[in-house]
Amino acid sequence: MFEVRKSIKRFRADPAWEYHRHPDDAWIPFDRHGYPFTLESGRSHVLDLLCGTAAGYPVALMHMVVPPPGANRGGTLYDFSLAVLELPFALPDTVLTPRRLAGMWRIHLRDPYSRGAGSVDPLPGSGPNPEVRRASAVPEFGMALITDELLRLTLEADCGWRLAGRHLIGWTDKRRTYEYLITMAERLAGIVAAFPPGVQEWRGRR
Repeated sequence: MFEVRKSIKRFRADPAWEYHRHPDDAWIPFDRHGYPFTLESGRSHVLDLLCGTAAGYPVALMHMVVPPPGANRGGTLYDFSLAVLELPFALPDTVLTPRRLAGMWRIHLRDPYSRGAGSVDPLPGSGPNPEVRRASAVPEFGMALITDELLRLTLEADCGWRLAGRHLIGWTDKRRTYEYLITMAERLAGIVAAFPPGVQEWRGRR
């Protein structure tokens, strides 16, 4: 945690970044109706929002605190870190979750992406014990998108990610330094670069 605090202090002083300790909804414009925000009853909150540019994309880096399900007071809080890339186009809602993260909080493919995006449709190779769980609101898109190369890059990035309109939301466990999250954003950008050319025809569809 000490390294995280030092990282926050460094980036707060950097004019290339915009920092908000307790951001309101106006500073978090992307869709939060999916992982990791749906891992509990909606009482999670974002801290330490940092907005800027990384890997050629507008990015938002942040920490998130999640109360355990059913907890009123006390109990163990779960911490997550996120890196969000703003894409130049929208794509159908799709989610990939490495087994390490999927098992840690007993994540089931119940509510992984946006409300209103359609039913949760696990894709072939999603179970029972896959390295990466995958689902898409548009199965045809998901099957065209998720290649062996994309699965490999997801495991190397060691984070879950999902497409939500024009955003790619990447998340991992624990509070991480901003340096770590910038590296994660760069890996997410590499995942976008590896999208097969055929996904272009799905732009603007959800």
